[in-house]
Amino acid sequence: MQRDPARRTSLRTRLGIIAVVFLVMVLVAVGLSALMIRQWDRTLDARGEARAAVADVAELSLSLSDQETGIRGYLLTADDGFLEPYYEGATIQTDIVSRLLERDLDLPDFVALVDIAVDTGEQWRNDVAEPILADIEAAPDDEFAQQRFDQVRDALDALDAAVVIHVDELAERARQIQRNVIGVLFLSALAAILGTALAASLFRRWVLRPLTRIGDAARALSHDDTVPLPAFDAPELQDVSDAVGQLQRSLRSARDDAVAALRGIEQSAVLAIQVRSELADEIGEMPDGWAAHTLLVPAEGVVAGDCFDIGLLDAAHLYIVLIDVTGHGASAALNALKAKSQLRAALRTRLSPGASLDWLSREMLKDERADLLTASVVVIDLDTGHLTYANAGHPAPILTDGDQRLVLDGSGPLIGAFAATWSTYEAELPAGWTLLTHTDGLTDTIGADRERFGDERLASCLSTTDPVALLAQIQDATEAFRVGDRSDDLTAIAVRRAPITDTANHQNDDAAASDDHRNGTITP
Repeated sequence: MQRDPARRTSLRTRLGIIAVVFLVMVLVAVGLSALMIRQWDRTLDARGEARAAVADVAELSLSLSDQETGIRGYLLTADDGFLEPYYEGATIQTDIVSRLLERDLDLPDFVALVDIAVDTGEQWRNDVAEPILADIEAAPDDEFAQQRFDQVRDALDALDAAVVIHVDELAERARQIQRNVIGVLFLSALAAILGTALAASLFRRWVLRPLTRIGDAARALSHDDTVPLPAFDAPELQDVSDAVGQLQRSLRSARDDAVAALRGIEQSAVLAIQVRSELADEIGEMPDGWAAHTLLVPAEGVVAGDCFDIGLLDAAHLYIVLIDVTGHGASAALNALKAKSQLRAALRTRLSPGASLDWLSREMLKDERADLLTASVVVIDLDTGHLTYANAGHPAPILTDGDQRLVLDGSGPLIGAFAATWSTYEAELPAGWTLLTHTDGLTDTIGADRERFGDERLASCLSTTDPVALLAQIQDATEAFRVGDRSDDLTAIAVRRAPITDTANHQNDDAAASDDHRNGTITP
């Protein structure tokens, strides 16, 4: 029989009561422990201060003894050299008394005891030391001098005894507080264990068992949709049971929606392929003496969050843009295309690579929907091989001749996180060398034991300068190394400057062809 809804106890209320009780227990235990630990720390600090006071009293006694020894030596020998301990001890005494009076000791009559010790020392100096210093022949008798200094010792002994007793009391108090803290922690741990056990038992009874009943009923519905769902007195659990029933009733409608969505996906595939073609621009015919090849492998589906652009700024300059937007899929691809177009426009207005990144950053900060991205921009002088480049959080470009490699260091932060500026760096691309730029999807390819492909494995692939062969080696190596699905888009561009001999031969062939044309001797 189902309980009257008006008398139902909310599951949230039940769990809330458990949580409140448990929280109160924890707060009480933590509060008591913190209070006692704080009291313990204060007691330890006070004990340390008292121990320092004991040391100060010992130094005070030593300074007064030095003064008495100095006066006694001067009295016996009339040698002024014996007065050095006297004067030095007086100076030390002044410093020690100042330290003692600054001590924060919770000790009654401490200041009075210090004052008594100082006064008796002053009285000894006035009655004994100063008369001897004034006239050694008129020195007081030994018994009087001894009596005055015995008063000094008595005052110091009283001060030392009071401080030592205070240290012992603080030590005993610290030990008692420590025992109390341990007891509170033990009781707190015991209460936490018992409270956790009770909470676990109630949670199993109120939550896990009802959810198991709902799960069993849901599995039964997959075979027979007439199976009744269980009823519960907790409104939250009843809501779950009702939701499962609603879900079962909506399955048929969901299947129809899935069929319609599949048709929509088929239609959008055409658009995805078009975006893919924009991300990986076809490289046109390269100028004489230059060759290039590209690689773009998306991590998901057809489109990627990486894109590149390579082309001529004018007859003498080639530009390369490589972009890696955070994320994958269609949204990242559209953001990558937008950034590529903006960088291309900046370069064609003759902004330097670094200034182009500055301009892109300012434009992206205006767009709240823009994703973070890394980028690499390179401009190559086709006549000299001189190149300028800028990096925004991107892997550094690499120059290689098949044997050697040179990493073009120099980078700035990624774009879109905050306002920043990027520097333009310079390098030379020698004849016969190849420039390789790539995204981090290459070196971050994951292999066995979660190991990254890394820079060293990439370096082992740089054994040729031919762009096509080079990128084929890199792709084969990453595919052989990779385990599981690709986690990031992989993009790379290789641009080769032909050796001088190849360029010269090519120019000679062009000249010969021109002569043959003028002489009418061209052979098809």
